Amino acid sequence: MSSNNLIALNPKDLRIRLTVLTGALLIIGLVALYSISDNPLSIGSSFFRQCIFILLSIFVYILVRTISLKIIHDNSITIFIGIAILCFIPFLLPQVEYTYRWIDLGFMTLQPSEYLKFALIIVIAHYLSNHQLKVKSKSIVIIPIILTLFCAGIVLNQPDLGTAVIMCTPLIPMLLWAGVNGFVIFLMIAPIITILAASNTIFFSVWAVIMFLCFLMFRPNLISGSVLYFANIFTGLLAPFFWNNLAEYQKQRILTFLNPDLDPMGSAYHIIQSVTAIGSGGFFGKGFGQGSQTQLKFLPVQESDFILSVIAEEFGFMGVSVVMIIFFLFIKTLLDIAFKLSDYFSSLVIVGITSILLSHIFINSAMTIGLLPVKGLPLPFISAGGSFLLSCFIMLSLVINLSDN
Repeated sequence: MSSNNLIALNPKDLRIRLTVLTGALLIIGLVALYSISDNPLSIGSSFFRQCIFILLSIFVYILVRTISLKIIHDNSITIFIGIAILCFIPFLLPQVEYTYRWIDLGFMTLQPSEYLKFALIIVIAHYLSNHQLKVKSKSIVIIPIILTLFCAGIVLNQPDLGTAVIMCTPLIPMLLWAGVNGFVIFLMIAPIITILAASNTIFFSVWAVIMFLCFLMFRPNLISGSVLYFANIFTGLLAPFFWNNLAEYQKQRILTFLNPDLDPMGSAYHIIQSVTAIGSGGFFGKGFGQGSQTQLKFLPVQESDFILSVIAEEFGFMGVSVVMIIFFLFIKTLLDIAFKLSDYFSSLVIVGITSILLSHIFINSAMTIGLLPVKGLPLPFISAGGSFLLSCFIMLSLVINLSDN
């Protein structure tokens, strides 16, 4: 889209578009949940609970809409500290499914890490917007990195690797949006890729060459460039350390992702059933309520993690295409709003929120077709779940709020 068209966009039209797209996603999710519920109108069904959570989320959405930009900006640190403290509470409570992720409120279980995502975005945006003149300095990235690692560390110890990864995704887009030097961004990403590439000799060799060419392109000082290059190479030695610190079930998920035949009735079961459901749906699907994998409950966690597989089996490639088109328009609208805003803080927050939602969409979609290991990461506005749905509505409300300015 050209800059002239961006300027011509009416903020009210963008907000209406965002609301309509959100409504479409909610309806698709409810249709899928109704289909897989044995008794949709019973209190215990995923469909009924989702309807209640939607009403609760809309109520919270309206409350957040009343908060002004100034209050959000001025209280960013307080919001972050408050939610960070909330994330420590599960460690003081009994384990739920061998983890410390949830707080049982009776009527719902609250997962504080879901709210830490947008709290982290707000506090980083606050810091970057207050240091606009220092954005070209290499030191500008230190505080955002520390804050991100702190949050990821809390979540990783719950343990929740998927949410910890999601917690890190807004950092690079927000720094790029802020105008941080490209070479600094590269130096942040390089060690992560080096550690991942260290698992395979060929990948590691190719990455070493690519990294060398990047250092030549950016042309840093010869001595400092050489030190940084070999320092990145040696970070590959940390790969065994990170692997050994993964929980046993996390290792198993990665191994079965690489080779599903390793444990077809165990940790690979989810992927196999998901791929089977998607493949059996064909182009137009089997029809509403006609999916064998979903109706016979072969597909696990189908109301949240694998709800896209439900849609694929019952509505086929066409149904999934509609969902992806809506998500594309949703993300595009968020970016349109971010481009339009003149307020530095607001645009940074929206870019961070966009990164979070896009990461969920990408990882969940890739997981259902076996391109990524299975992680408990739901699909925005479609998957069942109280805490995540509520956090999505809060993020949506923040976007609408900030777009008013």
